[in-house]
Amino acid sequence: MILVFGGAYQGKLEYVIQNHGVQENEIFHCDEACEIDFSGRVVYGFEKLVLNLVKSGADPLDHLKRNLDKMKDKIIICTDISCGVVPIDPVLRQWREAAGRCMALLAANAESVIRVFCGIGTVLK
Repeated sequence: MILVFGGAYQGKLEYVIQNHGVQENEIFHCDEACEIDFSGRVVYGFEKLVLNLVKSGADPLDHLKRNLDKMKDKIIICTDISCGVVPIDPVLRQWREAAGRCMALLAANAESVIRVFCGIGTVLK
């Protein structure tokens, strides 16, 4: 597994496409999903999946643990939502915490962790 993360609009997806030879049809977008389609190589917008799970009342970390073995050969792209002002909305605070815990689990299990800032990837692991 490869975890690629960074702030919003920093070029994470473009970085993955350029450096890992990914085609558009290999990318699963997590926009409205509470489940991942594991048929592609890339899971894009993992933080949106976490938000959808939080809103549905599910525990994102438990969900991730149950599906971690299916992610071993995937590239996971996640926006880092841990910086900035802590939200007043309790659901958004829960999302922020859950996303951080999920990213920590992904990073611990990833072969490679890459932070993208201004389109430049820095390998952390």
